[in-house]
Amino acid sequence: MKRLSVFLCFSIVLYGLTTFTSVASDAPPPAAEQLQKIDDLIRENHFNEAVTLTKALAESGNTEGEFRLALFYWHGVGVGQNYLEALHWVTVAALSGHEKAIAARKLMLPSVDTPNWPKTLDWARQRLQKTAETGNNLDLVALSRSYSSDFGFENIIEQYYWGSLSVAVGQDVLHKQRDLLSKKIAVTDAAKVQDRVAAWLEKFRKEQAQ
Repeated sequence: MKRLSVFLCFSIVLYGLTTFTSVASDAPPPAAEQLQKIDDLIRENHFNEAVTLTKALAESGNTEGEFRLALFYWHGVGVGQNYLEALHWVTVAALSGHEKAIAARKLMLPSVDTPNWPKTLDWARQRLQKTAETGNNLDLVALSRSYSSDFGFENIIEQYYWGSLSVAVGQDVLHKQRDLLSKKIAVTDAAKVQDRVAAWLEKFRKEQAQ
């Protein structure tokens, strides 16, 4: 019944009657054009081509592309059905704040063996960290979010660390949350985190100056 409910929730997207125009309209023109092309290919039943374009979009870090790729893998349309791969991509999108991906991830989790749940988070973190290390504020926020209780495997110290980095490079989204987290961890742990933040910032600024 759960699997059927997921199909009913997302089949509209896979057959081109997209409900994501608000996301697409906020995307840069190239991404918006690609999303429109993907929709057109789906309507024309050219699913293999749609998947190819969606993969390219997802690999570039586009959150909507990540979410749609997860749906292709989930339904096995234009690509071999793979629930684990679907969970990988939907997790990345969910960590980036995609609301539909957050809801979809909760529905997808039961279809993947429980031991793989933390592995999907690790996979998502590795992808996000590549750009986060270059100072990408949104990915720093996403990494902090990945250690919250919302994603099932809470680690307050790591959540505090990535949140502190996000604030340090100018992203104010997690400012209040960072301050709240600082009250939940030991003073010695907070000091160690700040040392890590200082070391990261020093390295980051040197790289930016080169």
